[in-house]
Amino acid sequence: MKKISIVLCFILLLGARVQAQNEETITMLRLRLGVEAGMECFFGDVNKPAMIRESRSYNYNYGYYFGLRPEYSLNRRFAVSAGLRYAFYNVTLYSGDHDVTLFSGEDYFLWKVSENGINTNYLTINNISQKKYYVGIPLEVKFFPCELDYFVRNYFVAGTVLNLLVTSTNDVTFQNAEMEKYASVVSAQMGKPNRFLGYIYAGVGLKIGRTNYPFGNIEIHFPIYTYGQNKSNSLTNMKDTFGIGIQATLQIPICRKRQLTYKVITD
Repeated sequence: MKKISIVLCFILLLGARVQAQNEETITMLRLRLGVEAGMECFFGDVNKPAMIRESRSYNYNYGYYFGLRPEYSLNRRFAVSAGLRYAFYNVTLYSGDHDVTLFSGEDYFLWKVSENGINTNYLTINNISQKKYYVGIPLEVKFFPCELDYFVRNYFVAGTVLNLLVTSTNDVTFQNAEMEKYASVVSAQMGKPNRFLGYIYAGVGLKIGRTNYPFGNIEIHFPIYTYGQNKSNSLTNMKDTFGIGIQATLQIPICRKRQLTYKVITD
């Protein structure tokens, strides 16, 4: 028994010696400035304007954005960020089934421009669109399953964006050029979107590069879910809208005094 105890102590001491020889101190800079750019596409139940007189239509609802977002590492697994971004969104409503109109030539829909008693006046429109420009505040948290700062490191992300409308414009393309004089009337009937557009999202990402040097991030956001019942635009009043997005970020360390130090076993 005494011999076994001596051998066990020897093994433990040897293990501690090996561990000490392969132990490395790692530093990770906590604060970084992120330069971001991304694209989003939204889907949902469409409630078309009451002025449209047709049974089929399809729409494209997408947006682009870019901005600055500082990020701070709370510890080796969690990081938080907040910033400011400029976003552009566009929704275009086309008439009919695209595959059908290519052969039938019926690439327009009727828009009720006025009504007086029993008389109703319609315009033939190829497509209508609304462009929106927002200033947004993104808030985000990241979780890294592995705490070691490998060159390529995967993570999960969740966040929200609070967008405030700066301005919007309406565009109309008529089938007949003579109807262009009614463009302002149709634009006024379309109206303006809500001044606020907010959504939450989850996703996955890859960090490429060492944290102590400039590095890049690539993220896929899905799902993106808008807050409750919202009127994100005047053409497609969407409820329970969801979407998907892709984002790229360049992150640059900006404060080398703010460091996170820890020890790892390199063996």
